[in-house]
Amino acid sequence: MKQQLHLQTELSVIVYNWLITAGNKINKDYCTQEITTHADYPAVTAVVDFLDAGNMAYQAVQADASYIHEFNYPLLAHIKMPGNEYLHIIQNATAWDAQKETTKYWSGITIFPEKNAYWQNEENNIATATAQKQTYLFTAWCGIGLLLFLASIYYSPLLWYNIFGFLGLAGVFISAAAFATELGIQSNTVKQVCGAVSKGGCEAVLKSKIAKGAFGITPSDIAVIYFAAQFTIYLAAAFFPNVFSILPYMALAGIAIIGTSIYTQAVVIKQWCALCLSIAGILLLQVLTALFLLGSISIVSFITFGAAALFFTAALLPIKKLLKSYVATKPKLTELKKWQSDPNIFLAQLEKEQTVDISIWENDLVIGNPNAPIMITVACNPYCGPCAKAHQELDHILKIFEGRVKVQLRFLCKATDDNHLTTIALKSMLEQSDILKINSDLHTMFIDWFHWMDIIRWRKKWNKVSTKNVKDQLVKHDNWVRESNITYTPTFFINGKKLPSKYNLKTIKKIIPQLAHKSKIV
Repeated sequence: MKQQLHLQTELSVIVYNWLITAGNKINKDYCTQEITTHADYPAVTAVVDFLDAGNMAYQAVQADASYIHEFNYPLLAHIKMPGNEYLHIIQNATAWDAQKETTKYWSGITIFPEKNAYWQNEENNIATATAQKQTYLFTAWCGIGLLLFLASIYYSPLLWYNIFGFLGLAGVFISAAAFATELGIQSNTVKQVCGAVSKGGCEAVLKSKIAKGAFGITPSDIAVIYFAAQFTIYLAAAFFPNVFSILPYMALAGIAIIGTSIYTQAVVIKQWCALCLSIAGILLLQVLTALFLLGSISIVSFITFGAAALFFTAALLPIKKLLKSYVATKPKLTELKKWQSDPNIFLAQLEKEQTVDISIWENDLVIGNPNAPIMITVACNPYCGPCAKAHQELDHILKIFEGRVKVQLRFLCKATDDNHLTTIALKSMLEQSDILKINSDLHTMFIDWFHWMDIIRWRKKWNKVSTKNVKDQLVKHDNWVRESNITYTPTFFINGKKLPSKYNLKTIKKIIPQLAHKSKIV
């Protein structure tokens, strides 16, 4: 199903909203990245492969209106209007009657979840946890700032002085948001605030030629440095009052900054930046507050502010350089991810790789559906740490792609040395596997082995072994490893071809559904 969509709303947004409505916990950024980097994007296959990646049971069917009461809701309906195709969320069966245009142009293609089916993905969980950590970190910084502000109130309970300090703290956070936006880093909250004023206005203004500044220092940099230095001086003034005297006069100079900012946005760029307007608003309020705080200027205040500004400049510029480097690599990583998710490119690379014999032996160590179209052969060492991690990933692949993938195990051992650790381990597993009649038990046995990699502990659970002589099987494994030129473990093969070096188990997970649809992989 590679039906291309002419989208009214971005496909990842539609899928995200649909899954959230259905009771799933999806990280929006992860959803956007996975769908937009799909090789067939914006085809419907980008959606179904994303559902497969979350191990979600669903139906993608073509039907007519007589079936609408048999579908599970909410669902995605494919709408095909003249010159426009898109997916539309239908919340319940009655919504079809309420949306006549939807019913009229419905193509019959529908995607809906099975009953009690939910989308869950480990990478999504990691992305969600990372986003939560970032939220907690931001909240912590806000909390620290507020605690410092409250402490200053306790030591210096002066109304206008503390109003000025609070505005400075607000300026720190808003200018930091502008700084991040200039670099291309925006939180959902900032996007909503900016979008409420002008669509794309914040980025248009902050990334304009005028906002580039000079000598690598931009207006947003100056705003961060100014408010950070100002708030630091405000806090210090609770104990050393003389250092504050310069701040009201510097605030009055903000009138020129306010005027320049408004003129630039309204006349030159002709776009409005919500963050820039907020900074201008804070500067204006500080101008009004400063009128109540004017006094004689102390030379100590001038020197202290200069030192604070230099400190924050020296700290900010290296941080900005690192962030710019990070932001610059994101498009490249996205392009690489899209390249890696293209099955045709993968198959072209796979065709060039080493071929090994993957003939199924009698009593072979194969887990998963024996009729699965994709077989991953893994050459491993029973006592290899990276092999243990690889088997965790293989377990996950077998789980989410049940019926489409099977795993064949080939073990490194020394068949001529009965006392070698690898030989003892493999001999025990081969003897145990001989009496296991259920494939899932064989799977569990290997899960336990690579979880413990301890023969004594493993034998406490798997203590019933066959009396069959497995010497021939040990020799087969030993010979296969040598004849296949295995130089490191784990080494992976896909249907007999060595996995290209630019891929790993995590990257091929994204293309397994498409590979499984092909009748012949190599």
